[in-house]
Amino acid sequence: MKKKVSKLQILRSIVQIICLIVLPGLFTLSFSEIGKLYSMIIKGNFNFVQALPGLTAAIAVLPITILFGRFFCGWVCAFGTFNDFIYMAFQKVLKKQFTVNEQVDSILKYVKYLVLALIICFVWTMGNSTLNNYSPWNAFAQIGNFPNSIFQYTFGFILLIFIAVGAMFIERFFCRYLCPLGAIFSIVSKIRIFKIKKPNDKCGKCRLCTNNCSMGIELYKVNKVSSGECINCLKCIDVCPRKNTQASVANQEINPAFASAVAIAAFTGLYAASSALGGSVKSNMAVSTNTSNSTTISASNNVNNSSQAQYKDGTYTGVGNGFRPDLKVSVTVKNGKISDIQILSHNESRGYYEEPFNVVPKEIIETQSTQVDAVSGATRSSNGIMQAVENALSGAKANSNSTTSTNKSTDNSSNDSENIESNSTNESQNSSSTSNSTSISSTKGQYKDGTYTGVGRGFRPNLKVSVTVSGGKISNIEIVSHNESRGYYEQPFDIVPKEIIQSQSTNVDTVSGATRSSNGIISAVEDALSQAK
Repeated sequence: MKKKVSKLQILRSIVQIICLIVLPGLFTLSFSEIGKLYSMIIKGNFNFVQALPGLTAAIAVLPITILFGRFFCGWVCAFGTFNDFIYMAFQKVLKKQFTVNEQVDSILKYVKYLVLALIICFVWTMGNSTLNNYSPWNAFAQIGNFPNSIFQYTFGFILLIFIAVGAMFIERFFCRYLCPLGAIFSIVSKIRIFKIKKPNDKCGKCRLCTNNCSMGIELYKVNKVSSGECINCLKCIDVCPRKNTQASVANQEINPAFASAVAIAAFTGLYAASSALGGSVKSNMAVSTNTSNSTTISASNNVNNSSQAQYKDGTYTGVGNGFRPDLKVSVTVKNGKISDIQILSHNESRGYYEEPFNVVPKEIIETQSTQVDAVSGATRSSNGIMQAVENALSGAKANSNSTTSTNKSTDNSSNDSENIESNSTNESQNSSSTSNSTSISSTKGQYKDGTYTGVGRGFRPNLKVSVTVSGGKISNIEIVSHNESRGYYEQPFDIVPKEIIQSQSTNVDTVSGATRSSNGIISAVEDALSQAK
């Protein structure tokens, strides 16, 4: 006999599909923002007003989970939907349900807490970003850009395949055993007011509720579902032949469809409100900062910033690479300062670009600098905006200070004085050059003049560079040949050599989202300089 799908499960599937299309990256953003919140707290620099624009997803998801339970996992999470659809499709083919031994299942469910502990320790506390390239979440988000992302997220894609295979046989395989966000939610949802009542004295021996539980909870043993593993899929309510299983809020029975609608509406409203409030806060902060800086340069506009300058008034366009190429922006300069940034066109992934598109331009305007924080969980879209703005501003540099400002690639010591008053420009440049020649970093030395070649490994081997030394200092770096992936190498190839020249050191920051290509350049330059000692 063909099983009839309930209206409640049809509603749930509709919501899942909508969220998969509209908010595919929300689970990654939520987890990243919780990590950002944790990091700020342990470092003692948490400020709610300043942090609000970068915490909109966490602010929406956490309160709803604490209050109503894991509706996000069961109804909204795109990765959970991915697991559901794989399981349903495979069950249609095999027509057989696989079960995991109860004791083995209960042990495996602790693995996700171990995964969470490792992330808290190495990523959130120690700041190690290496694990990001191993994330199946990031790999899942890059499926549409697979040819360009396979080399960065190789291990992530391997894990994703492993998860997909597991999901074929075990419902919600990843959610049960591996999800670190689920580990957090299983803890905070224990105090929820929404629960499922199931008096055992009215139960038969069918165990249909347990057999249909997405998370494998032993429902036949309990009178009330209080387990943090419950994702509120509500299948147990649908399949109970005696209608013994009921949804309740604060111990009062309630229609499960109504409860679900309230939870989803509350989540949607809170997410929209927090996004709007975050944008308003950031806008007000930007206005306040711009007003106070009408006659002076912001403290964050230090002389080492590559994008800072006195700009010519006008509107300029620039292009950068985010998740995908061709992120185009329009930058308006008024009274020598950045006054407006608009995103003209892009190819970014829905669910990832919305927050950086809202936050990053405002932060650039506020600080008058492109050296701003990337949005957690959307690093590449953030960096794409910064790169596009820098590209636009390259055509807006003023000519009033010194002709050396247009020759940045051949004399980087002039960067240190781009924004000093014209009557002291030369004096400041000489001072900066003296400072650079005497403060030697760990990898900097007095080099023999000449041109040297070196080889390093980025995503792939044989990244070859040419380093020119003039006057005992690094004066030029050229990429001779490489095997890096298109869409990833462009930004580090543009930025890293300039930073090495500017700092006269290979101890520079890597480009977020392109760490391996950045490190390949650095190691190749070090290889070349080893010949110039």
